[in-house]
Amino acid sequence: MHVLTTDVAIVGGGAAGCYAALSLFKCGIKPIVICKGLVGKSGASIFAGNLVIGGRLLGNTEDQARNTAEFLIKYHNQFLIDQHWASRCGQWIENIYYPELEEAGLYFRRDNAGEIVTSPGKIRSIAANVQGNSGVPFMDLRRKQIIKAGIPRLEETVVTALLHNPDGSVGGLFCLNYMSGEYTVVRARAVIMATGYSDRLHTRSTGTREMSADGIALAWRAGASLVNMEMQWWHTNDIADPPTWQRMQIYPNPMLGSEKSARMINSAGEEFFNQQQDDPLAYGPYTVQLKALAKQVRAGKASYEGGYYAGFDNCDPAEVDAYTTYGKAFRQLGLQFPQQMVETAVTAHYRQGGIDVDPATMRSSVPGLYVAGGVGGHSNGLIGLATYDGKVVADGIANDLPKLNLSHAPEQDIAAEIRRLELLRRSPNKGVTPAFVKEKIRTLMWDKVGVEKNAADLRSALDDIGCIRQDLLPDMGIANQTNSANYEWLDAIDVINMIDSCELIIRSSLQREESRGPFLRQDFPLTDNDNWLAANIIKKSGNDIAFEKRPYDLPFFKPGFAVKDNLEVAW
Repeated sequence: MHVLTTDVAIVGGGAAGCYAALSLFKCGIKPIVICKGLVGKSGASIFAGNLVIGGRLLGNTEDQARNTAEFLIKYHNQFLIDQHWASRCGQWIENIYYPELEEAGLYFRRDNAGEIVTSPGKIRSIAANVQGNSGVPFMDLRRKQIIKAGIPRLEETVVTALLHNPDGSVGGLFCLNYMSGEYTVVRARAVIMATGYSDRLHTRSTGTREMSADGIALAWRAGASLVNMEMQWWHTNDIADPPTWQRMQIYPNPMLGSEKSARMINSAGEEFFNQQQDDPLAYGPYTVQLKALAKQVRAGKASYEGGYYAGFDNCDPAEVDAYTTYGKAFRQLGLQFPQQMVETAVTAHYRQGGIDVDPATMRSSVPGLYVAGGVGGHSNGLIGLATYDGKVVADGIANDLPKLNLSHAPEQDIAAEIRRLELLRRSPNKGVTPAFVKEKIRTLMWDKVGVEKNAADLRSALDDIGCIRQDLLPDMGIANQTNSANYEWLDAIDVINMIDSCELIIRSSLQREESRGPFLRQDFPLTDNDNWLAANIIKKSGNDIAFEKRPYDLPFFKPGFAVKDNLEVAW
């Protein structure tokens, strides 16, 4: 077993984790990045489709700057956001983020005249360098910056436990390099959880295999409070078949350099969503698309697993191909582009909720544990926002570091974690493998905790989780007993994190008795701002859990109504 010491251990190598590491490094603070995949090459950040222009960038007017802020608070967070944090984030994106990216060499797509190409409308975006694929060059840049700075990396290494100091604060990590089978203990004065979104929990999901809610489960077991865990976002237009193409989305959002976008039609051939007609802010957030689809499902003209279609038959192919990747999928499927539409379906995309933090410092409720990016519950989505978190958490730690001490590794806790992990390598009984259990979890989450929920299904899902714990986990084992590249062992570790996180998601979904944005309760169809414009906080309470509500301050934007049918709410 290796033992490493550092100032700050960062769990996750996406936009938030990388920027936190780079920011700490500039301050003379020693970070180390531990990544379940490869830094800059896995997780949600590589999937960023484009980059929203904040503030008055690239000729935005005052109205466009305000519209962007309204979009973030209303459409992208359903008011479940600290609006002061959003304001600070917007100013940073305008004044520092984009200029810094261009100076570092990130190429923003330009036209033949050398002008940066934008999408039209009140909310504008740019791409680096092709719309639908901006995350890849963005994260390639971050990986190069991390390597150039000489920041240590533990890659293809999964963190299995947070380690506590004698005073109860978090002071390190227990890790497994699943390629070599070696254990590593990382002792640190502070830990940043930056594991991104936990969206590989449903049968249809966009996430990579690394995304099994590790950060949420680790933080919860360490005693951290969580918030808004029920707020799952969904992709409305991912390709329905083949299943391996679930992450290929036909975005009905504005295209770069065009006034047009994809449109959606139901099984009767009727158009039911067209960006230019149906979205008042001219930028199609997924919630607006989802509500349009929900009405078609209830009318029997679509289902969440397919039976509706999306495409660009209203566009010139050259218009689509100029700055986007969208036509490629149609051609690879043998469809005539753009004449033919493709069948689409819903996939679980990412979670709006996560670990509860102070957005001014990114401190969690557990001393020594900080949070940045999608695993935090204070903001939803967008690669620029996750990057800003990396800056804020670095500032918070730089201020706190003189008060944070490095203590000895807790040998008893380490020995217990080794025993737990070794037990997961037992031989399977009755054919119960981690892959089998993962499929069970994802099926119950899709069937009973899917797009539309109700109390009966959620309670049934809780019973199913209990049965998996009691009946399947004791028999779960792996056939591969080797140390090297043992992905079965990694799957077994994932299963425990998935079960813990899914139970919390289900219980939080039962607690929020309303519908809001992408959270649809059949038994509570109204958006209730009187009672539920609040953070839904979940805490440990002895051997059980407890919920608390924390109202949001509304200094800049307000909903404008008390109670309303969620499907009729514009955001």
